Amino acid sequence: MRNILRGIRTILAVALVAASGLYPEGAAAQDKPTLGADDYDRWESLGPASLAPDGLWLAVAVRRVDETSELRIHRTDSDSVVIVAEGSRPEFSADGNWLAYTIGVSPDERERLGERGDPVRNGVGLLNLGTGEREEIEAMQSFSFSDDGRYLALRRYGPEESESDGADVLVRNLTRGESMSFGNVSEFAWQEEGSLLAMTVDAEDRVGNGVRLYDPASGRIRSLDADEATYRELTWREDAPDLAVLKTFEDETHEDTAHVALAWRDLDSDSPRAFALDPRAPSELPGGTRIVEHRAPSWSDDGATIFLGLQERVPVETATAAEDADEDAEGDADEEGDEENGADREENEESPGVEVWHSLDVDPIPQQRVRETRLRQEHDLGAWDLAEGGFLLLGGDHADQAEIADGGRHVLARDETPYDVDAMFRQQFHDLYAVDARTGSRELVRERVTIDMGSSPGGRYAVWFEGADYWTHDLTTGETRNVTEGLDGTFVDLDRTPTREQMGPFGIAGWLEDDAALLVNDRFDVWEVNPDGSGGRRLTPGAEDGIRYRVVRVDPDADAFAPDEPLYYSIYGEWTKQAGFSRGRRGATPEPLIRADASFAGGLLKAEDADVYAFRRERFDDSPDYFVAGPDLDEARQITRTNPFQEDYAWGRTQLIDYENEWGRPLQGALVYPADYDPDRTYPMIVYHYELLSQGLHRYVVPDPTRYYNIQIWSQEGYFVFQPDIVYRDRRPGQSNVETLRPAVAAAVETGMIDPGRIGLIGHSWGGYQTTFFVTQDDLFAAAVAGAPLTNLMSMYLSFYWNSGGTDARIFEISQGRMQVPWWEDWDSYFNNSPIHHIRNLNTPLLIEFGTEDGAVEFNQGVEFYNAARRAGKHMVMLVYEGENHGLAREPNQRDYQSRILQWFAHYLKGEPAPDWITTGVPYLEQKDGPKKKKVS
Repeated sequence: MRNILRGIRTILAVALVAASGLYPEGAAAQDKPTLGADDYDRWESLGPASLAPDGLWLAVAVRRVDETSELRIHRTDSDSVVIVAEGSRPEFSADGNWLAYTIGVSPDERERLGERGDPVRNGVGLLNLGTGEREEIEAMQSFSFSDDGRYLALRRYGPEESESDGADVLVRNLTRGESMSFGNVSEFAWQEEGSLLAMTVDAEDRVGNGVRLYDPASGRIRSLDADEATYRELTWREDAPDLAVLKTFEDETHEDTAHVALAWRDLDSDSPRAFALDPRAPSELPGGTRIVEHRAPSWSDDGATIFLGLQERVPVETATAAEDADEDAEGDADEEGDEENGADREENEESPGVEVWHSLDVDPIPQQRVRETRLRQEHDLGAWDLAEGGFLLLGGDHADQAEIADGGRHVLARDETPYDVDAMFRQQFHDLYAVDARTGSRELVRERVTIDMGSSPGGRYAVWFEGADYWTHDLTTGETRNVTEGLDGTFVDLDRTPTREQMGPFGIAGWLEDDAALLVNDRFDVWEVNPDGSGGRRLTPGAEDGIRYRVVRVDPDADAFAPDEPLYYSIYGEWTKQAGFSRGRRGATPEPLIRADASFAGGLLKAEDADVYAFRRERFDDSPDYFVAGPDLDEARQITRTNPFQEDYAWGRTQLIDYENEWGRPLQGALVYPADYDPDRTYPMIVYHYELLSQGLHRYVVPDPTRYYNIQIWSQEGYFVFQPDIVYRDRRPGQSNVETLRPAVAAAVETGMIDPGRIGLIGHSWGGYQTTFFVTQDDLFAAAVAGAPLTNLMSMYLSFYWNSGGTDARIFEISQGRMQVPWWEDWDSYFNNSPIHHIRNLNTPLLIEFGTEDGAVEFNQGVEFYNAARRAGKHMVMLVYEGENHGLAREPNQRDYQSRILQWFAHYLKGEPAPDWITTGVPYLEQKDGPKKKKVS
């Protein structure tokens, strides 16, 4: 039966490809030239789009390989377009009359400014969409429209080498063209659903510091508070004229800075109410605590409560006591000894450069070091009752994380401490508590939770995933329910690193308004689930046709879906790779709107005040562009036109390849044709692999040499490129790759277009591991390239993932390694799947790349394999990039590595002459100083 299904899928895939014109008619090599290195710079990448509220304009930034960019502002009902060099970050005003955007500095100008030591400063552009008039305002750091779109605030850059954060702010009346200027503004924020502007003032000498309120409609300016202090974290209450801010104060008895919380209600009236919570005055604040600056105040929906973060204060006495003890000890020494040993004593007073690592460290010191800022910012959550002035600490002991449920009636607190020891090498679990924000009473909701989805938009339910089901807890009634039990769907993702104790789900799609229903995904479909556990229903027919449906949020600002409005879905064919959109009302089968052999990455954009929708479409051979349409998405109009010059060059195309791995799992791979494809020739092929890649069949790839694993450039260089899907069995990561990759390559070779003696393999990180392991197991490939590969699973298990500070053991036991246990419990699996243990079998020329500061795969993984290859007499080259991390960041290094990959494969797959670095190596002095000069006798 499996072979029959596989055959049907293959016929369907071939039919779809043929129907879309991917197979050539007539067999002649393309007459157009392929790309050369000088052609790459002008290639364009399309950024995210912004749609005007009335749908009449679409703005999108385009960036080129040469790092120049421009903003293109398109009229959606005509071919009119406004182009702004180095423009970016477009923002339409709410009334649809204006567009503001950042104007950057060209790469050449940035370089000139850098050489002179001058600062690089952006400007702001303003386009009147009614008249077409444009204005450029120089040296502006940021901008923001008022919520009604009638005013624009612009902040200049602050003075160089200033101790204050203040800078000039201009507020432009867009209707009358008038501007009001304010000095020394450190922060500003527009009122939601209004046009009041709050500002904090931070002057050099703190004189005049305070909080000001400006009403641009009346021109009235009010001082809400003034003091020689720093003000920060302006926070408006949503849809209300209520404001909160933090005001600093310092004292001699503490090393840290504390804050007074200030709040005002009804700022749109003549008599607003003011509130203050000052830790220095008698209050219900816990003694010895401070209000922290790294958690902004947050309002409850009704405005009665403000939530604040608290920390214990750091007293000065701790440091002073130690200094006093040192002074007493010094007083016992005689004067002569002081003179003789003064220099030594001064040196000894400096802090030693040592860290103490203990085997009982739950979080290892490298992890604590990486998380230093986060650790310093750990705090408790408290509720300030504005009416009564009371303060209530929420969460309880060991509440590691706290989340305010929407509305502010409850807080969800999470306690990880019971599971911290197990989480050193396994999954992190936590106990989930519900806290009443009015009384502080705490209720245990669930023990041992790992996948926690927080609260519902209405604040009534807490949601988490446990076992194979979704669970809810009603914060009002205290009832806990399994809400997907009994539904005919598989909500757990069995293919995603299945060695975890708690497997992950396919995710939540959202909620209906008023917390009426929860929308969740299974492998193919979307389900509407009643949060009270009374059942649910499937909304889409994806499982029957192998089509994945996912809800599209057309209104990104809405926190829930209206029950009477149709839902839009993105669709994706598991085996056809066709994609598009459908739409359907709840209870009705969705109707297909668009379905094509293309990618529609980015979902749907909807104009806020009009039934105008925009989407992005691309194929491997069709540069990405935006289209606009009505709600039915029919008769879509193409708006942008990127890379029109592509038609002047030869270009590749893609094809699906079906295969089964060696244990019978049906899989697919994406095959990219050479740009100069001639059906009368056979070609070399590069296999790029990681895990699942076939879904990228229709992804457009810009020929950018700084993206060194660039399949477009490889296609232009005359290679087939194959990206097969790789799947795994537990404790056999490398072996599973071999058992999947061999039949995948065989299926590609069966097309008759590929020379089986000229195939190369390449991958990075996990793909680098798979590459390095494969070439120690099989001689299928003529050459291979491995970027930052894992080479010794045993030694890497005992190392750190330095970028995060966590132990690599977790990667092997519960993540990508799929090994489940430490190596001393399953020596054979670790030994058999480590490339270094099979170095004697390496017969394939192998190029390895590493950065010396790789914080994901330790540099020594490359060093071990390099020395093993030298000792075993194997042909291997290792490229070492000084100071680079897991991916190369410096452009010269990116281009160098990309060029060496091409040289490597050109030699071994095309037979081109090899440079010395491939054949014999290059001595250190020659690498450092350049080619040796001939001695003059």
